[in-house]
Amino acid sequence: MYKKLLLVFVSVIAIQTAKAQTQKGSQMLGASFGFSTSSSDSKPLDANTNTYGSNVHSKTTSYNVYPNYSYFIADNLDLGFTVGYGRSKQENTDNTGLQNLQKSHTFSAGAYLRKYVLYDNKIGIRTGPYVNYSYGKQETAYSYYATQYNYSNKIYAGGVGLDFVYFPVKKLGLAARLGNINYVYQTTDGSNKGTYKAFNLNFVDAVDFSVNYVF
Repeated sequence: MYKKLLLVFVSVIAIQTAKAQTQKGSQMLGASFGFSTSSSDSKPLDANTNTYGSNVHSKTTSYNVYPNYSYFIADNLDLGFTVGYGRSKQENTDNTGLQNLQKSHTFSAGAYLRKYVLYDNKIGIRTGPYVNYSYGKQETAYSYYATQYNYSNKIYAGGVGLDFVYFPVKKLGLAARLGNINYVYQTTDGSNKGTYKAFNLNFVDAVDFSVNYVF
Protein backbone atom coordinates (compact mmCIF):
# COMPACT_ATOMS: atom_id res chain seq x y z
CA MET A 1 0.00 0.00 0.00
CA TYR A 2 2.73 2.44 0.98
CA LYS A 3 4.72 1.53 -2.14
CA LYS A 4 1.69 2.27 -4.33
CA LEU A 5 1.14 5.67 -2.66
CA LEU A 6 4.82 6.49 -3.04
CA LEU A 7 4.69 5.53 -6.72
CA VAL A 8 1.66 7.80 -7.30
CA PHE A 9 3.39 10.68 -5.49
CA VAL A 10 6.60 10.29 -7.51
CA SER A 11 4.62 10.08 -10.76
CA VAL A 12 2.78 13.33 -10.00
CA ILE A 13 6.05 15.10 -9.20
CA ALA A 14 7.62 13.80 -12.42
CA ILE A 15 4.69 15.02 -14.52
CA GLN A 16 4.78 18.46 -12.94
CA THR A 17 8.55 18.70 -13.43
CA ALA A 18 8.29 17.77 -17.10
CA LYS A 19 5.52 20.27 -17.68
CA ALA A 20 6.56 23.63 -19.15
CA GLN A 21 5.38 26.74 -17.34
CA THR A 22 3.31 27.94 -20.30
CA GLN A 23 2.08 24.54 -21.49
CA LYS A 24 -1.62 23.92 -22.11
CA GLY A 25 -3.37 23.10 -18.83
CA SER A 26 -1.00 25.10 -16.62
CA GLN A 27 -2.46 27.71 -14.27
CA MET A 28 -0.98 30.94 -12.99
CA LEU A 29 -1.87 32.75 -9.77
CA GLY A 30 -0.24 35.99 -8.74
CA ALA A 31 -0.44 39.72 -8.23
CA SER A 32 0.70 42.84 -10.05
CA PHE A 33 2.11 45.78 -8.14
CA GLY A 34 2.62 49.38 -9.25
CA PHE A 35 4.17 52.42 -7.64
CA SER A 36 5.14 55.85 -8.95
CA THR A 37 6.12 59.24 -7.59
CA SER A 38 6.80 62.47 -9.45
CA SER A 39 7.18 66.20 -8.86
CA SER A 40 6.99 69.24 -11.11
CA ASP A 41 7.01 73.04 -11.11
CA SER A 42 4.82 75.22 -13.32
CA LYS A 43 3.53 78.76 -13.71
CA PRO A 44 -0.08 79.17 -14.90
CA LEU A 45 -0.68 81.68 -17.70
CA ASP A 46 -3.49 84.25 -17.32
CA ALA A 47 -4.97 84.56 -20.83
CA ASN A 48 -6.56 87.95 -20.04
CA THR A 49 -3.39 89.72 -18.91
CA ASN A 50 -0.91 87.46 -20.73
CA THR A 51 1.15 87.16 -17.53
CA TYR A 52 2.33 84.19 -15.54
CA GLY A 53 1.13 83.56 -12.00
CA SER A 54 3.01 82.21 -9.00
CA ASN A 55 5.08 79.07 -9.34
CA VAL A 56 3.15 75.92 -8.37
CA HIS A 57 5.01 72.89 -7.05
CA SER A 58 3.20 69.58 -7.51
CA LYS A 59 4.00 66.19 -6.00
CA THR A 60 2.14 63.04 -6.98
CA THR A 61 2.33 59.58 -5.42
CA SER A 62 0.33 56.55 -6.51
CA TYR A 63 0.27 52.81 -5.97
CA ASN A 64 -1.89 49.85 -6.98
CA VAL A 65 -2.21 46.09 -6.51
CA TYR A 66 -4.00 43.65 -8.85
CA PRO A 67 -4.44 39.96 -7.93
CA ASN A 68 -4.80 37.83 -11.06
CA TYR A 69 -5.50 34.29 -12.25
CA SER A 70 -5.00 32.75 -15.69
CA TYR A 71 -5.35 29.37 -17.39
CA PHE A 72 -3.34 28.24 -20.41
CA ILE A 73 -5.93 27.26 -23.00
CA ALA A 74 -3.12 26.32 -25.40
CA ASP A 75 0.66 26.19 -25.31
CA ASN A 76 1.99 29.74 -24.69
CA LEU A 77 -1.53 31.21 -24.64
CA ASP A 78 -3.38 32.06 -21.42
CA LEU A 79 -6.80 33.51 -20.63
CA GLY A 80 -7.02 35.42 -17.37
CA PHE A 81 -8.95 37.67 -15.04
CA THR A 82 -7.86 40.35 -12.62
CA VAL A 83 -9.31 42.62 -9.93
CA GLY A 84 -7.52 45.50 -8.28
CA TYR A 85 -7.29 48.56 -6.10
CA GLY A 86 -5.33 51.77 -6.61
CA ARG A 87 -4.78 54.97 -4.66
CA SER A 88 -3.12 58.28 -5.52
CA LYS A 89 -2.40 61.64 -3.89
CA GLN A 90 -1.39 64.95 -5.47
CA GLU A 91 -0.30 68.03 -3.49
CA ASN A 92 -0.02 71.44 -5.16
CA THR A 93 1.60 74.41 -3.38
CA ASP A 94 2.29 77.89 -4.75
CA ASN A 95 4.83 80.53 -3.63
CA THR A 96 2.39 82.06 -1.16
CA GLY A 97 1.84 78.77 0.65
CA LEU A 98 -1.68 78.17 -0.67
CA GLN A 99 -2.36 74.49 -1.16
CA ASN A 100 -4.81 72.06 -2.68
CA LEU A 101 -4.84 68.33 -2.10
CA GLN A 102 -6.35 65.72 -4.41
CA LYS A 103 -6.94 62.15 -3.25
CA SER A 104 -8.43 59.31 -5.25
CA HIS A 105 -9.04 55.60 -4.93
CA THR A 106 -10.11 53.17 -7.64
CA PHE A 107 -11.49 49.63 -7.87
CA SER A 108 -11.19 47.71 -11.12
CA ALA A 109 -11.80 44.36 -12.86
CA GLY A 110 -10.67 43.04 -16.21
CA ALA A 111 -9.96 40.10 -18.50
CA TYR A 112 -7.12 39.38 -20.93
CA LEU A 113 -5.76 36.94 -23.51
CA ARG A 114 -1.94 36.77 -23.79
CA LYS A 115 0.49 35.13 -26.20
CA TYR A 116 3.93 34.20 -24.79
CA VAL A 117 7.08 34.32 -26.91
CA LEU A 118 9.90 32.84 -24.83
CA TYR A 119 13.50 31.80 -25.29
CA ASP A 120 14.26 28.43 -23.67
CA ASN A 121 10.95 28.68 -21.74
CA LYS A 122 12.57 31.25 -19.46
CA ILE A 123 12.68 34.79 -20.85
CA GLY A 124 10.76 36.79 -23.43
CA ILE A 125 7.59 38.83 -23.91
CA ARG A 126 3.85 38.36 -23.75
CA THR A 127 1.23 40.41 -25.56
CA GLY A 128 -2.47 40.36 -26.30
CA PRO A 129 -5.84 42.11 -25.98
CA TYR A 130 -7.51 43.12 -22.72
CA VAL A 131 -10.64 44.85 -21.46
CA ASN A 132 -11.00 46.64 -18.14
CA TYR A 133 -13.62 48.47 -16.07
CA SER A 134 -12.83 50.71 -13.12
CA TYR A 135 -14.76 52.87 -10.70
CA GLY A 136 -13.11 55.57 -8.65
CA LYS A 137 -13.77 58.54 -6.39
CA GLN A 138 -11.73 61.71 -6.04
CA GLU A 139 -11.70 64.39 -3.34
CA THR A 140 -10.18 67.85 -3.77
CA ALA A 141 -9.65 70.20 -0.81
CA TYR A 142 -8.26 73.76 -0.86
CA SER A 143 -6.52 75.48 2.04
CA TYR A 144 -8.25 78.76 1.08
CA TYR A 145 -11.79 77.33 0.55
CA ALA A 146 -14.04 75.67 3.08
CA THR A 147 -15.76 73.66 0.34
CA GLN A 148 -14.49 70.22 -0.61
CA TYR A 149 -15.15 69.00 -4.15
CA ASN A 150 -15.99 65.35 -4.78
CA TYR A 151 -16.71 63.40 -7.94
CA SER A 152 -16.66 59.83 -9.23
CA ASN A 153 -15.36 58.21 -12.43
CA LYS A 154 -16.39 55.18 -14.44
CA ILE A 155 -13.74 54.12 -16.94
CA TYR A 156 -14.10 51.55 -19.73
CA ALA A 157 -10.88 50.59 -21.49
CA GLY A 158 -9.74 48.08 -24.07
CA GLY A 159 -6.47 47.58 -25.88
CA VAL A 160 -3.31 45.54 -26.33
CA GLY A 161 -0.61 45.21 -23.66
CA LEU A 162 3.07 44.28 -23.82
CA ASP A 163 5.02 42.75 -20.91
CA PHE A 164 8.52 41.47 -20.28
CA VAL A 165 8.45 38.02 -18.63
CA TYR A 166 11.07 35.90 -16.88
CA PHE A 167 10.89 32.50 -15.16
CA PRO A 168 13.95 32.27 -12.86
CA VAL A 169 12.81 28.89 -11.49
CA LYS A 170 10.24 26.32 -12.56
CA LYS A 171 7.23 27.54 -10.59
CA LEU A 172 7.97 31.27 -10.35
CA GLY A 173 7.23 33.89 -12.99
CA LEU A 174 8.15 37.57 -12.96
CA ALA A 175 6.79 40.20 -15.33
CA ALA A 176 7.14 43.95 -15.93
CA ARG A 177 4.92 46.20 -18.01
CA LEU A 178 6.60 47.64 -21.12
CA GLY A 179 3.67 49.53 -22.58
CA ASN A 180 0.20 49.36 -24.13
CA ILE A 181 -2.11 50.91 -26.66
CA ASN A 182 -5.74 51.39 -25.69
CA TYR A 183 -9.03 53.21 -26.08
CA VAL A 184 -10.56 54.83 -22.99
CA TYR A 185 -14.12 56.03 -22.40
CA GLN A 186 -14.70 57.83 -19.10
CA THR A 187 -17.80 59.33 -17.49
CA THR A 188 -17.60 61.68 -14.50
CA ASP A 189 -20.34 62.56 -12.03
CA GLY A 190 -20.48 65.12 -9.25
CA SER A 191 -18.79 68.53 -9.24
CA ASN A 192 -16.83 67.77 -12.42
CA LYS A 193 -19.50 66.13 -14.58
CA GLY A 194 -18.58 65.21 -18.14
CA THR A 195 -17.25 62.55 -20.53
CA TYR A 196 -13.80 61.80 -21.89
CA LYS A 197 -12.67 59.66 -24.85
CA ALA A 198 -9.13 59.00 -26.01
CA PHE A 199 -6.72 56.66 -27.79
CA ASN A 200 -3.51 56.25 -25.81
CA LEU A 201 -0.06 54.86 -26.56
CA ASN A 202 1.87 54.39 -23.32
CA PHE A 203 5.42 53.26 -22.62
CA VAL A 204 6.70 52.29 -19.20
CA ASP A 205 7.18 55.36 -16.96
CA ALA A 206 6.78 53.80 -13.50
CA VAL A 207 7.57 50.68 -11.52
CA ASP A 208 4.89 48.13 -12.51
CA PHE A 209 5.68 44.44 -12.04
CA SER A 210 3.98 41.16 -11.15
CA VAL A 211 4.91 37.95 -9.35
CA ASN A 212 3.17 34.68 -10.32
CA TYR A 213 3.08 31.09 -9.13
CA VAL A 214 2.62 28.44 -11.84
CA PHE A 215 0.90 25.15 -11.06
